Amino acid sequence: MEQISTENLKLLPSQSELKRICKSISALEAIICPEWEYRYYSYQKHWSETEEFCEMRNGQGDQMLIVFSKDGTCINGFAQGSELNGWKNITVEEKKSVFEKLFDSKKEVKTELTQEIADGILDKLPKEFNEFIFGEPVKSIGTTFCIWQMKTDDNWKIGGIELPNDEYKDGSSDLLQLLDGKPLTYKNWAEEYYEEEFENRDLKLELVEKIYSGIIISKDLVLEINPEFEDFEKLKSDLNEIGYENEL
Repeated sequence: MEQISTENLKLLPSQSELKRICKSISALEAIICPEWEYRYYSYQKHWSETEEFCEMRNGQGDQMLIVFSKDGTCINGFAQGSELNGWKNITVEEKKSVFEKLFDSKKEVKTELTQEIADGILDKLPKEFNEFIFGEPVKSIGTTFCIWQMKTDDNWKIGGIELPNDEYKDGSSDLLQLLDGKPLTYKNWAEEYYEEEFENRDLKLELVEKIYSGIIISKDLVLEINPEFEDFEKLKSDLNEIGYENEL
């Protein structure tokens, strides 16, 4: 079965659909995993005055950041295990005073972690996304793939990158896997990723379908998904930050 990746961009949903999916997943994450730092997906409706922001992180160094702006949508992915991981320790010249140069014979070799983004990944990236890609937090995270679509575009686009010959390539098929919009995909993934939470129960598919459909989240629905949930005030705040309608 084909998976969403930079080689299968036709499988990536439209911009509006992608935003809906990201919000749905983030809402489910907030219910299943109350501790924000352990969630796989999170969403900020008001990242800036004109932008919404989604983040995916797996705790092992892989991250994906998505910005939804007035100009379009840009997806930045960083896969630690990809050959396109451009982070390297490079030697930097230590600055010394004249006195130190004359009398200090001790030479210290210092290195600095620097990223060299592989040629082609950012070819033809619209200037509207420069601040997102070259600013923080993307700058400190890294880039092994980048996908974008302007509001005026009909299709998703990437640069002219030559992918590695190995199976993992740029890591996009791994990082993009939950964005197919299928509740079953999320159910199967969540039961494995949050295996302790679902050790003695299943995540019912119909509950995931309800969240994906945009149903208003109630306390009863929350407790159906996570019977041990307690902090509804915190969840209300989280869902409001996501921009997901609720009646908590």
